[in-house]
Amino acid sequence: MRINIKNIFLFLLLIGTLGACDTFKDENSSDYVELPKNIQGTWQLMEVTRNGIDISQKMGFTNFHLLLNKDNTYVLENYLPFVVRKNGVWKVDDPEYPHFLIFTEDDASYNISSAMKYPIANGKRRISLTFSTGCESNVYTYVFDKIAD
Repeated sequence: MRINIKNIFLFLLLIGTLGACDTFKDENSSDYVELPKNIQGTWQLMEVTRNGIDISQKMGFTNFHLLLNKDNTYVLENYLPFVVRKNGVWKVDDPEYPHFLIFTEDDASYNISSAMKYPIANGKRRISLTFSTGCESNVYTYVFDKIAD
């Protein structure tokens, strides 16, 4: 049996490289807590799509505002077809990782929810809500920019 010095050297180099790796352990990993998302404030409608087609230029959508108050009430200003018609109360399904914004109109005994995304675009916080208004074949996405806290 012939021992090749070059192969032994490569084998030892490989073992030395793998053995030298140190695993990183975050000493404070248990201290990390995801903060609840702050969606309260005044939101201005900026973009509207229906079934994936941008209809933002069809009418004055930017006049519509959604006020999500700190006391979990909401107010609709300059109403347009939306997931709800009346003012009421709001909540999210998960404060840290919200996926749904849930509305309950004043004097209603049921909730209406809208799928929600909470991205940052161009340095501004946005809310994107996806829902149907009556006709299930029409799916709307309203994209709001936060204009005031």
